[in-house]
Amino acid sequence: MSRKVKTPTKIEIKPFTNEPIKFMDNDGNPLVDLQQLTDFGLTEENLVKMYESIYLTRQVDRMGWILVRQGKAGFYISIGGQEAAHIGSLMALEPDDWVMPYYRTEPALHVRGVSLEEIFGQILGTNIDPLKGRQMPGHFGKKDAKVFVLGSTVGLGHVTSTGVAMALKYRKKKNVVISYGGEGSTSEPHFHSAMNFAGVFKLPLIIFIQNNQYAISVPRTKQTASPTLAIKGMAYGIEGYFIDGNDPIASYLTTKFVADRARENYVPALIEALTYRLDPHSSADDDTKYRQKEEVEIWRTREPVTRFRHFLESLGLWDDEKQEELSTRVEKEIERAVEIAESAGLPDPDELFKEVYKEIPPHLIEEMNELKTEMED
Repeated sequence: MSRKVKTPTKIEIKPFTNEPIKFMDNDGNPLVDLQQLTDFGLTEENLVKMYESIYLTRQVDRMGWILVRQGKAGFYISIGGQEAAHIGSLMALEPDDWVMPYYRTEPALHVRGVSLEEIFGQILGTNIDPLKGRQMPGHFGKKDAKVFVLGSTVGLGHVTSTGVAMALKYRKKKNVVISYGGEGSTSEPHFHSAMNFAGVFKLPLIIFIQNNQYAISVPRTKQTASPTLAIKGMAYGIEGYFIDGNDPIASYLTTKFVADRARENYVPALIEALTYRLDPHSSADDDTKYRQKEEVEIWRTREPVTRFRHFLESLGLWDDEKQEELSTRVEKEIERAVEIAESAGLPDPDELFKEVYKEIPPHLIEEMNELKTEMED
């Protein structure tokens, strides 16, 4: 049964708030009613699709860890706990908008039309990987999905995205670029260069910071004294929005608001999504050395999958039967995708030398032939 919200929160997207923008409490109880969300374009169908996408992303993430433990993948960086911020914002974009991911974004890219087979192929480095094994796990990219290839340098994607946004404005395109990064990226010069450039030239750029509160082992409190990260936009003439990153409604509505504005008037924006990573920084990290188990457990009670499921149940849009059907379907989809990714085989060694330049230059052809000779001996 749908539960009516006694005193619905007015849906407002305001910059530089002291508290994060949210439309559900930490337990998933609605702070807005269904009619309000419908008025903002979030239909019942959209909300259910959003939950299913978040759930699928969590299960893709779990399989990423399993592949590492099985010795099939050498490395993995988890999105666990941060699915809502990614899915909500990605769903708010238009198909022709551009996405600069960061290393936790990959499991959510099915929202952009990337297949699960390609995601797992990239994690495993097999032939179905669009990058043909040239990048380590978590560094996905695919041109026809308008997803840039991520570089490992922290925050560098913000600068690259600024250049793309400048090109879009120069060509009078009505598209935006969204650049994802962790709060650690705001401690890098790349972030500040991108913010300054976007502010001066009024670019259709959204810098979306996933504040999971740790840059590997360094807590946010040792990275900056600013009360929020969103407030940093003020110094660059850019509005900053502070949202509850575990609330996909807040992520969707805020991203859509700033994206529509950027698309029409070339106005940049900064979004800080307050969230938490439930897992270690990566499969090569021991998070028990720098954060307390009690802290992790507190945030586990606020994680987005259960929280959003409760939200939908409160609105009468979800139940145990639907959950069982979804769980069964997703399990089969993931099993099939992993099987296809594994059976694709390893890329040809020649792929090492391709797509570095438009045409392979003589010195790389020489190196490619040397490699072939060594492998034949």
